[in-house]
Order: sequence, then structure tokens, then C-alpha cells
Amino acid sequence: MEIVLENGAVLGIDGREQAFALSCLAGCLWVTRAGDGRDYFLKEGKVMEFGRDDAVVVEAWGEARVLFLTLAGKEREGIVSPAWHLVSTP
Repeated sequence: MEIVLENGAVLGIDGREQAFALSCLAGCLWVTRAGDGRDYFLKEGKVMEFGRDDAVVVEAWGEARVLFLTLAGKEREGIVSPAWHLVSTP
């Protein structure tokens, strides 16, 4: 699923026991993962994978487009796909 984010928009993602990936299609994304003290910046063309228990927050730096994917081959039968929600807009 492709998501367009305005500058400063914040997206929250809960893995819900399903591995997933984010691909930055345009712009720049600031990414932080619960329990990980590092911050990450995804620029256009970069992909970041997450485990099935990851909770992630993404902020758009400028207008950005992100592709949200569940990871094929890593699904677990009967498990709900990761949930994402728009936390805030500028």
C-alpha cells in the first residue's frame, strides 16, 4: 500500500506479529523503532525491514511517499497484517 505524507505528518505502525518493510518512494522519512535508541533516515529508493513485533513511528521530512509492505514468506497463518495509522498531520 502506498501512503502519501505531507511535511511533518506522523505515521504509527504496529507489526502485530507480521514482519513488514517500508520503502521510501519520494522525499525523506525519519524512522524510529521502539526499543532501539537509534534514529534512521530513509531517502528515496531506500528500504527498511522490521520484525513481527516492531512498533515504528515515521515522520515525513518534506512531502514523502512510502510503500508499506508485509514481507512475503514471513507471514504466520491466521495473523492479522500490520496496522498503520496517521498519528498527526502538520
